[in-house]
Amino acid sequence: MDSAGDAGEPMDNIHRDAVVIGAGISGLVCAYRLISSGADVLLIESSDRVGGVIRSETIDDHLIERGPNSSQGTTEFLRLVSELEIDAELVEGDPKAPAFVYFDGKIRPVPNGPGTFLTTSALSLSGKVRLLAEPFIAARADGGEESIASFAERRIGKEAAERLVGSFVSGIYAGDPRRISVQAAFPRLAALEAEHGGLIRGAIAKGRQAKKSKTIAPGPTPKRSVSFRTGMSFLPETLARKIGESLLLECSGIRISTEGGSSRYIIEFGSAAGDQIVTCDQLILATPAWAAASLTKKIAPELATLLDEIEYPPLAILYVDYAENSLGESLKGFGFLVAPSEDTPVLGCVWNSSLFPGRAPKGRTLLTVFMGGARHPQAASYEDAELISIANTELQRALRANAPPRVIGITRHQRAIPQYNLGHRDRVGRIESILAAMPGLMLTGNYLHGVSTGDCIKEAERIAKCCHRGQ
Repeated sequence: MDSAGDAGEPMDNIHRDAVVIGAGISGLVCAYRLISSGADVLLIESSDRVGGVIRSETIDDHLIERGPNSSQGTTEFLRLVSELEIDAELVEGDPKAPAFVYFDGKIRPVPNGPGTFLTTSALSLSGKVRLLAEPFIAARADGGEESIASFAERRIGKEAAERLVGSFVSGIYAGDPRRISVQAAFPRLAALEAEHGGLIRGAIAKGRQAKKSKTIAPGPTPKRSVSFRTGMSFLPETLARKIGESLLLECSGIRISTEGGSSRYIIEFGSAAGDQIVTCDQLILATPAWAAASLTKKIAPELATLLDEIEYPPLAILYVDYAENSLGESLKGFGFLVAPSEDTPVLGCVWNSSLFPGRAPKGRTLLTVFMGGARHPQAASYEDAELISIANTELQRALRANAPPRVIGITRHQRAIPQYNLGHRDRVGRIESILAAMPGLMLTGNYLHGVSTGDCIKEAERIAKCCHRGQ
């Protein structure tokens, strides 16, 4: 990246107001906000590119995403896009596009309103009746932590929990619904029961409150699914250009220590300019949890142990192409997620060329298939041929394809999405208690308070504000 600092003069014993380690979306946003507030900031990254897991690539006229395929258009996300003046590059998926769930060899539309709820084949008649009985189910009395599977089964019944909630957790988080904590991963759902006695009662109460207040939330209107004309990488690349020479790539051997008797941090690393030593008052670690654990092992061993406990299951991603006329199912929608009861390592399939323009050549379709995750970790290590065979079998069943797909590429993540498993909320509390006793050291990323791109932006901006206030 031309604007990133990749050479220059050695910075021996240079002092900065803040150093951010990690140039994924969290580190980029945090550094950008701090620089915008007037702070003297250095952002360092060990790889040769920015964006972390966000990585777009064009292969044979197919625009693939090695990481997230899109983002929710949250208020923070859209506000940042507007501030960077890149609104014209934003593309939005059809907000009314249906999503599907796959079980018993068929894809079935997920209900998104009263009308589709009555007609959907995703639930049986008894499953629908049980879901509608949710307002009459007593709230849990003890208030302890609970898995999302247990929570959903109590509230809406086993069938809806399996097909609607379980498929979402497995497909979006690559997680195991029986291990993911509802309080940690879905705090708003847990709050509806705790505060209003149930999900439907809570939704009705929230709607009434909104009508009474008659207030419009500040900022842009959230959007269901967004990306950029040239892919998700456009956002981190734009931020990197704004940050300019305050960003250093290909930094090796990063080590952190503290000055005796002070809260000042010392960062040592190698760069194209030679060995570097930088001191700072604010140190923000914007790396994955396991990398933050390695960095803090010497200065905060208890913190490092807690960070190392956060699980990241492996994931394999396949990008496949079909001729439009070779599919028996219409690809009008977001794609499908697989119910956990299915005997397959496939977690879900995104219909990229249906979501956004410019993802595949004319007359062709681009699909992204996800395999592995917490319930099938071994699948991420399968040979390419085996992954392709499994994808072909499942897509033939789900989409009634009359020909095998053309494989565009395969991505493997040995550590994919952080799991907010049971105990995560308490672990985060202990992490934050340790940080409170270490002035100037802060963490940001997708392993604390939300895994989505929008969550990362929101948390990075919060951390930047704390730094600006000197907290």
